[in-house]
Amino acid sequence: MYEKILDFINFGPAGASDAQGAAEQAQAAPGGGFGGLIFLLVVLVLMWVMLFLPQRRQEKKHKEMISSLKKGDKIVTSAGIIGKIVSISNDTIRIATGDRTEIDITKNAVAGILSPKPSAEDKLTEAEEGNPDEKQDVEKKK
Repeated sequence: MYEKILDFINFGPAGASDAQGAAEQAQAAPGGGFGGLIFLLVVLVLMWVMLFLPQRRQEKKHKEMISSLKKGDKIVTSAGIIGKIVSISNDTIRIATGDRTEIDITKNAVAGILSPKPSAEDKLTEAEEGNPDEKQDVEKKK
């Protein structure tokens, strides 16, 4: 029974010499084992590309979005609260969520900017600044 346990632990029959096993391994792998190291490096590079680079891109995009916030923008927070920006300070933003309800939130809590759909009047003012054909199209839609 004791021999079977030793065989299991040593991955071979009891009494087999380690020198004999080392000689067999040296003959089986003449390359020196650098193939395993290269494989490990390739796996680490792939992990870096697949996990960390997209996260950094997303963080950069979020910082740009936060820096572009201005008074009057309609935003949604990470908690799902929708409001319009009333004032902006260094670290906080005050948003109006209802008729008389204002909430102070941190800038990092902003999940996105909701772009309002332009009304017909907005399209008309844009058309006046741009192409006269666009102005006629907007007036026909009214």
